[in-house]
Amino acid sequence: MLAIDPATKLSFNRLISNGDLVIVYERHDNLKAVTVSESTVLQNRFGVFKHSEWIGKPFGSKVFSNKGGFVYLLAPTPELWTLVLSHRTQILYIADISFVIMYLEVVPGCLVLESGTGSGSLTTSLP
Repeated sequence: MLAIDPATKLSFNRLISNGDLVIVYERHDNLKAVTVSESTVLQNRFGVFKHSEWIGKPFGSKVFSNKGGFVYLLAPTPELWTLVLSHRTQILYIADISFVIMYLEVVPGCLVLESGTGSGSLTTSLP
């Protein structure tokens, strides 16, 4: 699970910096979680994307490769994180997570003990 410091909560106008986790949206069925490192590149069928060019851009930016292809750099929200996770185990999707949380009457301030060997998809959405 990601440990997020409350002082550095994500906002949609925050700029990408070195070491940030970014969800790279390549196509509607292809998203990747990438940690930004200034000296690294992402290579895919759309071209080569230099991480150094991502730094300083706001989340949601459209960036172009050397070949003219593009990807979107998105902030890691619980919904996107669920889509990015490896599907080695059965994961819960947003509709199922909403049902479970409402059925259990989990609200902010509740103490929830959750365990498992899965992907952590439900855990990312707990208040």
